[in-house]
Amino acid sequence: MKGSGDVKEKIIEATMGLIAESAGDIADISTRTIAERTHIGTGLINYHFQTKENLIEICVERMIGKVIAAFTPSTPEQTPTARLKSTAKQVFDFLVDNPAVSRISILSDHKNPKKSDSTMKSAMGMNKVLGKLEISEKEQFVLAFALTSAMQAMFLRKDQSGELFGYDMNVKEQRDKVLGLLIDTMFGGFEHE
Repeated sequence: MKGSGDVKEKIIEATMGLIAESAGDIADISTRTIAERTHIGTGLINYHFQTKENLIEICVERMIGKVIAAFTPSTPEQTPTARLKSTAKQVFDFLVDNPAVSRISILSDHKNPKKSDSTMKSAMGMNKVLGKLEISEKEQFVLAFALTSAMQAMFLRKDQSGELFGYDMNVKEQRDKVLGLLIDTMFGGFEHE
């Protein structure tokens, strides 16, 4: 018989596959579906993860963690805002290219915020890309967090964005323009490089 770790890993891998197929609607993912895909009883899934929501949260954190660990922004630009624009564009492209995982991750972070959730890791990454600006570290991080939050909100409303904002967040050129506007407005006056 397989060990407990092997069973849990099989459940996690199958659930990550279902998440990728779900378009972000976890209501379409049932414990029964996971059991069918893994050939493991629902009782064993519940034993290891207690709830479907716990299992999904673990899977999404793992999926986003892999992306964050592998992410190396191509930021040859010299100014902090230019580096941030390049990185923010790559992050938003990831959100749009991976809607299921992105939606689940964002909504999970907002429902159950943690100091080390994906939202905070993204904000820390944005802050790191900036380097040191001419404001306090605390003020700089608040702005990086605000940018991250704005990007998440725009992603969640991307299908209504043309009507709401006059920019369609599904069109790369338009979302890049909005990100540039946000970054210039939020950070442009603080550069020192």
